[in-house]
Amino acid sequence: MKAEKKFDPQFKYQVASRPGGEGLMACFACGVCTAGCPVSEVESGFNPRRIIHQILVGDREGVLASKAIWMCIGCYTCTAHCPQDVEFTNLLKVLRRMAVEEEYVDSHWIKMIEDVDRQTQKLRRDLISHLWEEKNIHSVNDFEKFYENEIKKLAWVKENNNHDHE
Repeated sequence: MKAEKKFDPQFKYQVASRPGGEGLMACFACGVCTAGCPVSEVESGFNPRRIIHQILVGDREGVLASKAIWMCIGCYTCTAHCPQDVEFTNLLKVLRRMAVEEEYVDSHWIKMIEDVDRQTQKLRRDLISHLWEEKNIHSVNDFEKFYENEIKKLAWVKENNNHDHE
């Protein structure tokens, strides 16, 4: 027999009471956060509106045990577009701290994700410099041609891209 999922009606209040969680209750689930999110464009499992809904209904374990709360890159696009000024990126920081406190993940996860974000930004910087300075790519058409050629060299990337679009 499948165990019944437990919901915690206090969860939303606990999230909202922490620094960074204050705007939670202002959310009316319009979805603008998800529509503008660069992560949700490439990762179908990342949906800010769904995360907010889970918090509001009290799905504590579903949220805190989810890899989704670690996917955000912290660009604040969701916050910039939100008509209610809900700072979703800051809400995720609250959820991450709670996930560590409640031992859903090891305490080193926050530092590790910060390191991943920093290294990813360095990689982006280096790629832009390489394209701009060494490959002299200054247009979308030039970039698309370059990208297609590079993808052909990396069979595993092509396989992963095909799986992403299925």
